[in-house]
Amino acid sequence: MALELMALIARIVAMAGTAAALQHRSPCLRYPPGVHVVPLPEIQRQFLLSVPVEFAREVPLVLGFHGFSDSPWYFNAFSDFSKHINRYGWLGILPFGLDEHGTNGLGGVNACCPDDCLDDCCTKGLHLRQKNETACRWSNAKDMSFIEEIVKWAGENTCIDQSKVFATGFSNGGVFTNYLACHAGHLIRAFAPISGDNPALDCDVSHPISYVSICGTADDEAMCQYSFEDTAESLSKLHNCAGAGPAGAPVTFQRSATTSCKVWDACPQQNFVEVCRTEGLSHDISGHLRPDSTSYLRPGSDLDFAEYAFQKFSLLANGSMLFWGEPTDEQLRYKESQWPPPPHQDHIYLRNSYQAPSASTLS
Repeated sequence: MALELMALIARIVAMAGTAAALQHRSPCLRYPPGVHVVPLPEIQRQFLLSVPVEFAREVPLVLGFHGFSDSPWYFNAFSDFSKHINRYGWLGILPFGLDEHGTNGLGGVNACCPDDCLDDCCTKGLHLRQKNETACRWSNAKDMSFIEEIVKWAGENTCIDQSKVFATGFSNGGVFTNYLACHAGHLIRAFAPISGDNPALDCDVSHPISYVSICGTADDEAMCQYSFEDTAESLSKLHNCAGAGPAGAPVTFQRSATTSCKVWDACPQQNFVEVCRTEGLSHDISGHLRPDSTSYLRPGSDLDFAEYAFQKFSLLANGSMLFWGEPTDEQLRYKESQWPPPPHQDHIYLRNSYQAPSASTLS
């Protein structure tokens, strides 16, 4: 019996290393885990590449677009983008917008940060640039060729599944995400704009998409609360989506005390359209605080929309996530082989975020 248990433990340990071993056979290994500045000299643009520690199968790609006067670093810190990339085992790209004169296309690490907040200050997202001609932003149609080049680059240089490309963005990046939802369906499958709307868009619906957006009811900059529900309703009609209400009306779900979502979930090809509102939220990402400490504290009931967007994307990812299918029957037998259950020492980069309460907090 002891020999059988030892053999079982050995097999479990071997299985724990499978994902890492698969990563070493992946073409994504060209870039080690972490965040890298990748230039596209042919078009004078650049982006951040977020590489997870381990890869899932048929890796999806998530694009994340920063806001006006923000930087990719700021959006990364604000939304925990790279943390989600690591947890899902997907690949992430955070493109750099351009200043008004387009002079910062290959500006390196500090391209969108203020001159007095460079390097470590920049990468931690500690300050925003002034809202002037030097601030980075997205210009809808002018930036379409950049997105096309990014997806092309990822298809040629990484292990992504090009049928599983998703996009999200905040503020001006949310406006751009809305534009892409109407014009980049041939490149991107699902879209999740945050606190940024683009009403009255002339949409191309030749490719079916999925869509989920959010805005605070007190948004004091994008003012998306006045139009974002109409945008979602228009997209639901364009993509022949219906809700579960009478005559195909959408159904509103109260996700928490402060966040509700209206859903059209009967769409062709397993797509969905959804729009969420967080009561009283100003121009922020629901469930998150800005890295430069300029957010008001909010109720803990606010929906964590950055995580929610990844969860919605996962509906279209066909199981392409780390640890999909686990625990296996063999793993469960190992768990039940002793009491207390055996602790796990694998994937420490994911496990170490949990800390047991100290004795003082329990007294």
